[in-house]
Amino acid sequence: MRHLTSDIAIIGTGPVGLITAITLAKETNFQINIFGPKPDEALLARDTRTTAFMAPSVKLLENCNIWADCKENASPLKHLRMIDDCGSLIRAPDCHFSCNELNMTAFAQNIPNSDLNKALISNIEKAPKINWIETKAVIKIENGADKVEITTSENDTYKAQLCVGADGKNSICRSVTQIKTTEWQYNQTAIACSFTHSTPHNATSTEIHRKTGPMTLIPLEENRSSLVWSLTPQDAKQIVSLNDEAFSSLLYENSHAILGTITSVEPRVAFPISGLKLEKFAENKIALVGEAAHVIPPIGAQGMNLGLRDAAHLAEILKEHTSLEAQINVIEEKYNHSRKSDISSRTFVIDILNKSLLINNISLKSMRSAGLTALRNFKSLRQLIMQQGLGDEQSLPKLMKADI
Repeated sequence: MRHLTSDIAIIGTGPVGLITAITLAKETNFQINIFGPKPDEALLARDTRTTAFMAPSVKLLENCNIWADCKENASPLKHLRMIDDCGSLIRAPDCHFSCNELNMTAFAQNIPNSDLNKALISNIEKAPKINWIETKAVIKIENGADKVEITTSENDTYKAQLCVGADGKNSICRSVTQIKTTEWQYNQTAIACSFTHSTPHNATSTEIHRKTGPMTLIPLEENRSSLVWSLTPQDAKQIVSLNDEAFSSLLYENSHAILGTITSVEPRVAFPISGLKLEKFAENKIALVGEAAHVIPPIGAQGMNLGLRDAAHLAEILKEHTSLEAQINVIEEKYNHSRKSDISSRTFVIDILNKSLLINNISLKSMRSAGLTALRNFKSLRQLIMQQGLGDEQSLPKLMKADI
Protein backbone atom coordinates (compact mmCIF):
# COMPACT_ATOMS: atom_id res chain seq x y z
CA MET A 1 0.00 0.00 0.00
CA ARG A 2 1.51 3.31 -1.13
CA HIS A 3 0.85 6.66 0.52
CA LEU A 4 1.70 9.71 -1.61
CA THR A 5 0.73 13.36 -1.30
CA SER A 6 0.40 16.01 -4.00
CA ASP A 7 -0.98 19.54 -4.18
CA ILE A 8 -3.63 18.62 -6.75
CA ALA A 9 -5.20 15.27 -7.65
CA ILE A 10 -7.03 14.95 -10.98
CA ILE A 11 -9.43 12.01 -11.22
CA GLY A 12 -10.04 10.90 -14.81
CA THR A 13 -7.74 10.42 -17.79
CA GLY A 14 -10.05 11.28 -20.67
CA PRO A 15 -9.20 14.30 -22.86
CA VAL A 16 -10.66 16.85 -20.41
CA GLY A 17 -8.74 15.39 -17.46
CA LEU A 18 -5.45 15.29 -19.39
CA ILE A 19 -5.88 18.82 -20.79
CA THR A 20 -6.75 20.07 -17.30
CA ALA A 21 -3.53 18.54 -15.94
CA ILE A 22 -1.41 20.11 -18.69
CA THR A 23 -3.11 23.49 -18.29
CA LEU A 24 -2.66 23.56 -14.50
CA ALA A 25 0.97 22.49 -14.84
CA LYS A 26 1.62 25.32 -17.28
CA GLU A 27 -0.05 28.03 -15.21
CA THR A 28 0.87 27.03 -11.64
CA ASN A 29 3.74 25.60 -9.60
CA PHE A 30 1.62 22.94 -7.93
CA GLN A 31 2.52 19.25 -8.08
CA ILE A 32 -0.18 17.20 -9.78
CA ASN A 33 -1.15 13.53 -9.58
CA ILE A 34 -3.56 12.23 -12.24
CA PHE A 35 -5.47 9.00 -11.64
CA GLY A 36 -6.73 6.57 -14.24
CA PRO A 37 -5.72 4.05 -16.89
CA LYS A 38 -3.21 4.94 -19.58
CA PRO A 39 -4.39 3.73 -23.01
CA ASP A 40 -1.96 1.68 -25.08
CA GLU A 41 -1.23 2.11 -28.80
CA ALA A 42 -3.71 -0.61 -29.82
CA LEU A 43 -6.54 1.00 -27.86
CA LEU A 44 -5.79 4.44 -29.29
CA ALA A 45 -5.78 3.05 -32.84
CA ARG A 46 -9.25 1.54 -32.37
CA ASP A 47 -10.79 4.90 -31.39
CA THR A 48 -12.16 6.29 -34.67
CA ARG A 49 -14.10 9.14 -33.05
CA THR A 50 -13.18 12.79 -33.46
CA THR A 51 -13.52 15.97 -31.40
CA ALA A 52 -14.31 19.42 -32.80
CA PHE A 53 -12.38 22.14 -30.97
CA MET A 54 -13.76 25.67 -31.34
CA ALA A 55 -11.25 28.44 -32.09
CA PRO A 56 -10.80 29.47 -28.40
CA SER A 57 -10.14 25.82 -27.49
CA VAL A 58 -7.58 25.56 -30.30
CA LYS A 59 -5.93 28.65 -28.84
CA LEU A 60 -5.78 26.87 -25.46
CA LEU A 61 -4.11 23.88 -27.14
CA GLU A 62 -1.63 26.24 -28.79
CA ASN A 63 -0.81 28.09 -25.58
CA CYS A 64 -0.29 24.79 -23.73
CA ASN A 65 2.00 23.41 -26.48
CA ILE A 66 -0.44 20.63 -27.42
CA TRP A 67 -1.59 21.85 -30.83
CA ALA A 68 1.76 21.30 -32.60
CA ASP A 69 1.54 17.55 -31.89
CA CYS A 70 -1.99 17.02 -33.25
CA LYS A 71 -2.51 19.68 -35.95
CA GLU A 72 -1.17 17.56 -38.82
CA ASN A 73 -4.36 15.51 -39.10
CA ALA A 74 -6.77 18.22 -37.92
CA SER A 75 -9.44 19.40 -40.36
CA PRO A 76 -10.85 22.95 -40.38
CA LEU A 77 -14.57 23.69 -40.04
CA LYS A 78 -15.15 26.83 -42.11
CA HIS A 79 -18.87 26.62 -42.79
CA LEU A 80 -21.98 25.37 -40.98
CA ARG A 81 -25.17 24.34 -42.75
CA MET A 82 -28.43 23.58 -40.92
CA ILE A 83 -31.11 21.60 -42.75
CA ASP A 84 -34.63 20.99 -41.44
CA ASP A 85 -35.76 17.40 -42.03
CA CYS A 86 -38.27 17.06 -39.20
CA GLY A 87 -41.17 16.26 -41.54
CA SER A 88 -43.45 18.80 -39.88
CA LEU A 89 -45.90 21.09 -41.66
CA ILE A 90 -43.81 24.11 -40.72
CA ARG A 91 -40.43 23.60 -42.36
CA ALA A 92 -37.62 25.85 -41.20
CA PRO A 93 -35.43 27.29 -43.97
CA ASP A 94 -31.91 26.04 -44.54
CA CYS A 95 -29.42 28.24 -42.74
CA HIS A 96 -25.76 28.82 -43.63
CA PHE A 97 -22.96 30.24 -41.48
CA SER A 98 -19.46 31.11 -42.68
CA CYS A 99 -16.32 31.87 -40.68
CA ASN A 100 -15.66 34.69 -43.17
CA GLU A 101 -18.49 36.64 -41.53
CA LEU A 102 -16.36 36.82 -38.37
CA ASN A 103 -13.11 37.41 -40.28
CA MET A 104 -11.85 34.01 -39.12
CA THR A 105 -10.01 31.32 -41.04
CA ALA A 106 -12.07 28.56 -39.36
CA PHE A 107 -14.72 28.15 -36.64
CA ALA A 108 -13.09 25.01 -35.32
CA GLN A 109 -10.66 22.18 -35.94
CA ASN A 110 -11.85 18.56 -35.98
CA ILE A 111 -9.17 16.32 -34.46
CA PRO A 112 -9.15 12.49 -34.48
CA ASN A 113 -9.27 11.26 -30.89
CA SER A 114 -6.35 8.90 -31.49
CA ASP A 115 -4.09 11.81 -32.51
CA LEU A 116 -5.36 14.01 -29.70
CA ASN A 117 -4.74 11.41 -27.00
CA LYS A 118 -1.26 10.58 -28.31
CA ALA A 119 -0.38 14.30 -28.15
CA LEU A 120 -1.76 14.63 -24.61
CA ILE A 121 0.05 11.55 -23.31
CA SER A 122 3.34 12.69 -24.88
CA ASN A 123 2.95 16.15 -23.33
CA ILE A 124 2.22 14.75 -19.86
CA GLU A 125 5.17 12.34 -19.98
CA LYS A 126 7.46 15.36 -20.49
CA ALA A 127 5.89 17.45 -17.69
CA PRO A 128 7.96 17.30 -14.46
CA LYS A 129 5.08 18.58 -12.32
CA ILE A 130 2.67 15.81 -13.40
CA ASN A 131 2.75 12.26 -12.04
CA TRP A 132 0.44 9.72 -13.70
CA ILE A 133 -0.91 7.19 -11.18
CA GLU A 134 -2.00 4.29 -13.39
CA THR A 135 -5.00 2.62 -11.81
CA LYS A 136 -8.03 0.71 -12.99
CA ALA A 137 -10.24 3.01 -10.93
CA VAL A 138 -10.52 5.34 -7.97
CA ILE A 139 -12.93 3.55 -5.64
CA LYS A 140 -13.17 5.95 -2.69
CA ILE A 141 -12.66 9.64 -1.95
CA GLU A 142 -12.85 10.97 1.59
CA ASN A 143 -12.91 14.61 2.54
CA GLY A 144 -10.63 15.10 5.55
CA ALA A 145 -10.13 18.15 7.74
CA ASP A 146 -7.30 19.55 5.62
CA LYS A 147 -6.88 17.16 2.66
CA VAL A 148 -8.78 14.85 0.33
CA GLU A 149 -7.84 11.17 0.62
CA ILE A 150 -8.07 9.01 -2.53
CA THR A 151 -8.11 5.20 -2.58
CA THR A 152 -7.52 3.22 -5.77
CA SER A 153 -8.73 -0.26 -6.70
CA GLU A 154 -5.18 -1.47 -6.02
CA ASN A 155 -5.69 -0.38 -2.39
CA ASP A 156 -3.16 2.47 -2.58
CA THR A 157 -4.03 5.74 -0.87
CA TYR A 158 -3.08 9.30 -1.80
CA LYS A 159 -3.75 12.72 -0.36
CA ALA A 160 -4.17 16.11 -2.03
CA GLN A 161 -5.12 19.62 -0.98
CA LEU A 162 -7.43 19.99 -4.00
CA CYS A 163 -9.13 17.28 -6.01
CA VAL A 164 -10.31 17.94 -9.58
CA GLY A 165 -13.09 15.64 -10.78
CA ALA A 166 -12.78 14.92 -14.51
CA ASP A 167 -14.38 11.51 -14.16
CA GLY A 168 -17.41 11.95 -16.38
CA LYS A 169 -21.16 11.51 -16.07
CA ASN A 170 -21.00 8.97 -13.24
CA SER A 171 -18.48 11.00 -11.28
CA ILE A 172 -17.44 9.64 -7.89
CA CYS A 173 -15.99 13.09 -7.18
CA ARG A 174 -19.37 14.75 -7.69
CA SER A 175 -21.04 12.34 -5.28
CA VAL A 176 -18.53 13.32 -2.58
CA THR A 177 -19.15 17.05 -2.98
CA GLN A 178 -22.86 16.58 -2.11
CA ILE A 179 -23.66 19.38 -4.57
CA LYS A 180 -27.34 19.45 -5.55
CA THR A 181 -27.66 17.80 -8.96
CA THR A 182 -30.49 17.53 -11.48
CA GLU A 183 -30.32 14.76 -14.08
CA TRP A 184 -32.66 13.87 -16.93
CA GLN A 185 -32.83 11.49 -19.88
CA TYR A 186 -33.81 12.12 -23.48
CA ASN A 187 -35.41 9.36 -25.53
CA GLN A 188 -32.29 9.41 -27.70
CA THR A 189 -29.17 7.39 -28.41
CA ALA A 190 -26.35 8.74 -30.59
CA ILE A 191 -24.32 6.73 -33.07
CA ALA A 192 -20.80 7.99 -33.77
CA CYS A 193 -18.31 6.89 -36.40
CA SER A 194 -16.16 8.15 -39.27
CA PHE A 195 -16.75 7.40 -42.96
CA THR A 196 -15.49 8.20 -46.45
CA HIS A 197 -17.60 9.61 -49.27
CA SER A 198 -17.40 10.52 -52.95
CA THR A 199 -18.27 14.24 -52.78
CA PRO A 200 -15.94 16.78 -51.07
CA HIS A 201 -17.37 18.37 -47.93
CA ASN A 202 -15.66 21.72 -48.61
CA ALA A 203 -14.87 22.20 -44.90
CA THR A 204 -18.61 22.35 -44.16
CA SER A 205 -20.19 20.87 -41.06
CA THR A 206 -23.81 19.93 -41.75
CA GLU A 207 -26.52 19.52 -39.11
CA ILE A 208 -29.63 17.78 -40.44
CA HIS A 209 -32.38 18.35 -37.90
CA ARG A 210 -34.65 15.31 -37.71
CA LYS A 211 -37.55 14.49 -35.41
CA THR A 212 -35.30 12.12 -33.41
CA GLY A 213 -32.58 14.79 -33.06
CA PRO A 214 -29.74 16.08 -35.22
CA MET A 215 -27.61 14.12 -37.65
CA THR A 216 -24.28 15.95 -37.76
CA LEU A 217 -21.67 15.44 -40.49
CA ILE A 218 -18.33 16.91 -39.46
CA PRO A 219 -15.45 17.30 -41.95
CA LEU A 220 -12.21 15.43 -41.58
CA GLU A 221 -9.59 15.31 -44.34
CA GLU A 222 -11.11 15.74 -47.80
CA ASN A 223 -13.75 13.13 -48.67
CA ARG A 224 -13.85 11.84 -45.09
CA SER A 225 -16.19 12.94 -42.31
CA SER A 226 -17.29 11.98 -38.82
CA LEU A 227 -20.90 11.32 -37.87
CA VAL A 228 -22.99 11.92 -34.76
CA TRP A 229 -26.51 10.64 -35.43
CA SER A 230 -29.26 10.99 -32.78
CA LEU A 231 -31.99 8.34 -32.91
CA THR A 232 -34.50 6.65 -30.67
CA PRO A 233 -32.83 3.99 -28.52
CA GLN A 234 -34.72 1.27 -30.41
CA ASP A 235 -33.65 2.51 -33.85
CA ALA A 236 -30.07 3.11 -32.71
CA LYS A 237 -29.75 -0.44 -31.37
CA GLN A 238 -30.90 -1.84 -34.70
CA ILE A 239 -28.91 0.52 -36.93
CA VAL A 240 -25.57 0.35 -35.09
CA SER A 241 -25.53 -3.45 -35.54
CA LEU A 242 -26.06 -3.34 -39.34
CA ASN A 243 -23.29 -4.56 -41.58
CA ASP A 244 -21.20 -1.92 -43.35
CA GLU A 245 -23.11 -2.11 -46.62
CA ALA A 246 -26.54 -1.73 -45.00
CA PHE A 247 -25.33 1.05 -42.69
CA SER A 248 -23.75 2.94 -45.63
CA SER A 249 -26.98 2.72 -47.61
CA LEU A 250 -29.05 4.05 -44.70
CA LEU A 251 -26.57 6.86 -44.02
CA TYR A 252 -26.62 7.84 -47.70
CA GLU A 253 -30.42 8.02 -47.68
CA ASN A 254 -30.81 9.91 -44.40
CA SER A 255 -28.06 12.43 -45.23
CA HIS A 256 -29.85 13.34 -48.49
CA ALA A 257 -26.75 12.20 -50.42
CA ILE A 258 -25.12 15.60 -49.81
CA LEU A 259 -21.73 13.87 -49.50
CA GLY A 260 -22.33 11.55 -52.41
CA THR A 261 -21.84 7.80 -52.21
CA ILE A 262 -20.69 6.42 -48.86
CA THR A 263 -17.59 4.45 -49.86
CA SER A 264 -16.62 3.01 -46.46
CA VAL A 265 -17.60 3.22 -42.80
CA GLU A 266 -15.48 2.66 -39.70
CA PRO A 267 -16.57 0.92 -36.46
CA ARG A 268 -19.61 2.50 -34.80
CA VAL A 269 -20.23 3.29 -31.14
CA ALA A 270 -23.55 4.20 -29.52
CA PHE A 271 -24.19 6.18 -26.35
CA PRO A 272 -27.36 7.41 -24.59
CA ILE A 273 -28.08 11.14 -24.60
CA SER A 274 -28.82 12.75 -21.25
CA GLY A 275 -28.62 16.03 -19.40
CA LEU A 276 -27.17 17.08 -16.06
CA LYS A 277 -26.88 20.40 -14.25
CA LEU A 278 -25.40 21.35 -10.90
CA GLU A 279 -26.18 24.02 -8.35
CA LYS A 280 -22.44 24.80 -8.17
CA PHE A 281 -19.19 23.30 -9.41
CA ALA A 282 -16.80 23.24 -6.44
CA GLU A 283 -17.32 22.21 -2.82
CA ASN A 284 -15.48 20.34 -0.06
CA LYS A 285 -12.03 20.74 -1.67
CA ILE A 286 -13.28 19.27 -4.97
CA ALA A 287 -13.66 21.17 -8.27
CA LEU A 288 -15.56 19.54 -11.14
CA VAL A 289 -14.74 19.85 -14.85
CA GLY A 290 -16.16 18.39 -18.06
CA GLU A 291 -19.07 15.96 -17.81
CA ALA A 292 -18.58 15.67 -14.06
CA ALA A 293 -19.87 19.28 -13.99
CA HIS A 294 -22.34 19.37 -16.89
CA VAL A 295 -23.86 17.06 -19.49
CA ILE A 296 -25.62 18.32 -22.63
CA PRO A 297 -26.78 16.75 -25.92
CA PRO A 298 -24.23 16.62 -28.76
CA ILE A 299 -25.34 19.78 -30.58
CA GLY A 300 -22.98 22.39 -31.97
CA ALA A 301 -19.86 20.72 -30.51
CA GLN A 302 -20.49 22.46 -27.20
CA GLY A 303 -19.79 19.74 -24.63
CA MET A 304 -16.01 19.27 -24.92
CA ASN A 305 -15.42 22.98 -25.46
CA LEU A 306 -17.38 23.76 -22.31
CA GLY A 307 -15.08 21.36 -20.44
CA LEU A 308 -11.97 23.08 -21.78
CA ARG A 309 -13.29 26.43 -20.55
CA ASP A 310 -13.67 24.78 -17.11
CA ALA A 311 -9.98 23.83 -17.22
CA ALA A 312 -8.81 27.24 -18.40
CA HIS A 313 -10.86 29.13 -15.80
CA LEU A 314 -9.63 26.87 -13.00
CA ALA A 315 -6.02 27.37 -14.09
CA GLU A 316 -6.49 31.15 -14.21
CA ILE A 317 -7.89 31.13 -10.67
CA LEU A 318 -5.21 28.84 -9.22
CA LYS A 319 -2.48 30.93 -10.82
CA GLU A 320 -3.42 33.73 -8.42
CA HIS A 321 -2.79 31.56 -5.34
CA THR A 322 0.39 30.17 -3.84
CA SER A 323 -1.38 28.19 -1.10
CA LEU A 324 -4.28 25.81 -1.66
CA GLU A 325 -4.99 24.71 1.88
CA ALA A 326 -5.27 28.22 3.35
CA GLN A 327 -7.31 29.65 0.47
CA ILE A 328 -9.44 26.72 -0.65
CA ASN A 329 -12.76 28.40 0.20
CA VAL A 330 -11.84 31.49 -1.84
CA ILE A 331 -10.76 29.30 -4.76
CA GLU A 332 -14.04 27.37 -4.70
CA GLU A 333 -16.06 30.59 -4.57
CA LYS A 334 -14.16 32.09 -7.53
CA TYR A 335 -14.56 28.94 -9.61
CA ASN A 336 -18.28 28.70 -8.90
CA HIS A 337 -18.76 32.33 -9.89
CA SER A 338 -16.65 32.04 -13.06
CA ARG A 339 -18.54 29.03 -14.45
CA LYS A 340 -22.15 29.64 -13.40
CA SER A 341 -23.35 31.88 -16.23
CA ASP A 342 -21.58 30.07 -19.08
CA ILE A 343 -22.66 26.57 -18.04
CA SER A 344 -26.23 27.52 -17.05
CA SER A 345 -26.99 29.47 -20.22
CA ARG A 346 -25.45 26.89 -22.55
CA THR A 347 -27.24 23.99 -20.83
CA PHE A 348 -30.57 25.84 -21.15
CA VAL A 349 -30.13 26.74 -24.83
CA ILE A 350 -28.94 23.28 -25.94
CA ASP A 351 -31.78 21.63 -24.01
CA ILE A 352 -34.37 23.87 -25.72
CA LEU A 353 -32.83 23.28 -29.17
CA ASN A 354 -32.90 19.53 -28.67
CA LYS A 355 -36.46 19.49 -27.33
CA SER A 356 -37.63 21.68 -30.22
CA LEU A 357 -36.85 18.70 -32.48
CA LEU A 358 -38.31 16.02 -30.23
CA ILE A 359 -41.55 17.66 -29.09
CA ASN A 360 -44.35 17.82 -31.66
CA ASN A 361 -45.66 21.21 -30.56
CA ILE A 362 -46.90 23.63 -33.22
CA SER A 363 -45.95 26.73 -31.21
CA LEU A 364 -42.43 25.47 -30.58
CA LYS A 365 -42.01 24.49 -34.24
CA SER A 366 -43.24 27.94 -35.32
CA MET A 367 -40.78 29.70 -33.02
CA ARG A 368 -37.92 27.54 -34.31
CA SER A 369 -38.83 28.24 -37.94
CA ALA A 370 -39.09 31.98 -37.27
CA GLY A 371 -35.73 31.98 -35.51
CA LEU A 372 -33.96 30.19 -38.36
CA THR A 373 -35.60 32.51 -40.89
CA ALA A 374 -34.25 35.51 -38.98
CA LEU A 375 -30.79 33.94 -38.85
CA ARG A 376 -30.83 33.35 -42.59
CA ASN A 377 -31.91 36.91 -43.36
CA PHE A 378 -29.90 39.03 -40.92
CA LYS A 379 -26.11 38.94 -40.99
CA SER A 380 -25.72 40.78 -37.68
CA LEU A 381 -27.86 38.16 -35.92
CA ARG A 382 -25.84 35.33 -37.50
CA GLN A 383 -22.63 36.99 -36.35
CA LEU A 384 -23.97 37.29 -32.80
CA ILE A 385 -25.03 33.63 -32.66
CA MET A 386 -21.73 32.46 -34.14
CA GLN A 387 -19.75 34.49 -31.61
CA GLN A 388 -21.83 33.16 -28.72
CA GLY A 389 -21.30 29.62 -30.01
CA LEU A 390 -17.55 30.16 -29.86
CA GLY A 391 -17.75 31.65 -26.36
CA ASP A 392 -18.23 35.17 -25.08
CA GLU A 393 -14.96 36.96 -25.88
CA GLN A 394 -15.15 39.16 -22.78
CA SER A 395 -15.51 36.27 -20.35
CA LEU A 396 -13.00 33.88 -21.94
CA PRO A 397 -9.95 33.11 -19.79
CA LYS A 398 -6.65 34.51 -21.05
CA LEU A 399 -5.35 31.14 -22.24
CA MET A 400 -8.20 30.99 -24.77
CA LYS A 401 -7.63 34.42 -26.24
CA ALA A 402 -5.41 35.33 -29.17
CA ASP A 403 -3.09 37.54 -27.11
CA ILE A 404 -2.05 36.43 -23.63
